[in-house]
Amino acid sequence: MRRNGFIAGVIATLLAIAVLFGAYRFVENRSEYLNGVGRIPGGDFNSLITLPDGVDLTFPELIGKMIGPQIEGNRVLMIGDSIFASTSSRYGNEMCNTLTKLGWQVAVEAQAGEFIGFGAKVLGRRWEEGWDTAVVFLGTNNDDNMVAYEQKLREMFDVLSENPFVVLTTAEFRPKQMQINEIIKRVAEEYGNVTVLDWAAVARNNGLIGTDGVHLTADGRAVLATAVARTLEFARDRSNGQCLPSVFQNDSKVLDAMPTTLPAETVTTDAPGGAVATTVAT
Repeated sequence: MRRNGFIAGVIATLLAIAVLFGAYRFVENRSEYLNGVGRIPGGDFNSLITLPDGVDLTFPELIGKMIGPQIEGNRVLMIGDSIFASTSSRYGNEMCNTLTKLGWQVAVEAQAGEFIGFGAKVLGRRWEEGWDTAVVFLGTNNDDNMVAYEQKLREMFDVLSENPFVVLTTAEFRPKQMQINEIIKRVAEEYGNVTVLDWAAVARNNGLIGTDGVHLTADGRAVLATAVARTLEFARDRSNGQCLPSVFQNDSKVLDAMPTTLPAETVTTDAPGGAVATTVAT
């Protein structure tokens, strides 16, 4: 028994030394990431990205990993419908203003009223330019053909799957959206590098959805940008965050539901292929 007690004491001492050495290495290296997981609690993330005054909510756990620690680059392609479009530079620019602080170069390719097939248009036009990740929000607009929705979603995922990327669920403003979200989660689970941001859970908080039950309030747009930021986390190179021009900017299908906020800033970078970026009048 005395021998067993001595061995237990030695093991405990060695474990304590290992913990202290690990803590010393953390302080010396000032590491900001847990390998493959994301930001260490207590970092400076919240000092850069905060929720609007008066908004208090807890974000759901991600289904998957944060993107920043998984990739080397910082170019992110946002693909979506009116929900993403409402945060673009032609309105309040919440998405770019938020993500560029974390070092991301951001292009918001989103148009009001678009269905899942819009994703293929964006990818066909822009994916070969060289993007490090993508964030997809398509499913607010859909018909009853869930088989076709899943097929087009898989086609998008096949194109994107060489890189870790993010897909959002939709707000569940009608029963059909629950079916859409089930498809999103199920298909994402089949791909090893897809992170799901459960926007449906976030959107249940009061004050984020407008009177039409679908589109976002000003607080909702800020919260959406913050939720995406927490999913992407810091880009490894934080020195050159930039809002990039978008090619798809036609919101005429649902223009009356878009924000009346004037554009927050003018994007001066030339659009890919010499395309001219236009501003939608609001």
